[in-house]
Amino acid sequence: MKDGTLLSTGREAFDTSHGTSAYSLISMARHGLPLLSAEGGVADRQPGDPSAGMAYSSIVALSYLGASRAVPNYNVMGPSKASLEAIVRGLALELGPDPHCVRVNAVSAGPINTMAARGIRGFTDMRNDAAERSMLQRNIEAQEVAEVVSFLAGEQSSGVTGQTIFVDGGYSSIAGPPRS
Repeated sequence: MKDGTLLSTGREAFDTSHGTSAYSLISMARHGLPLLSAEGGVADRQPGDPSAGMAYSSIVALSYLGASRAVPNYNVMGPSKASLEAIVRGLALELGPDPHCVRVNAVSAGPINTMAARGIRGFTDMRNDAAERSMLQRNIEAQEVAEVVSFLAGEQSSGVTGQTIFVDGGYSSIAGPPRS
């Protein structure tokens, strides 16, 4: 949202932001569930199978630090991403056990230059601050985010659900003034 403030957010912009960033995950999960459950082999398991109750399929949403911290110029997107992360936890609770066995997680990426990011006033300043202040002292790349999403979608993360994983070079863990 390039213009305005959180306080000046109208109902239509609020609904659009939450619908796009948060409710869409519920809708996608509902419509995809028959395919996700079938892909996980739930239908083929027999009672007593030692793999019963293991979550095979995975849903991964993309979030941002603005879900848990006040970020200048992020405006209504912060509450929208907070809603998304709460939905991730709720869906993980509902979809984890049999008969669904679907894990649900989020990845909170550092600022990456995408079409959506171009709509945020001061985005270049956000990237510069992340590069300067993050523990790795650089911006992250889209490929790094993709690799974590791939991990969360794979069997190696079979015990991970309901989580938000930060891929931001440690930026979300920094506090205090910039390094001197």
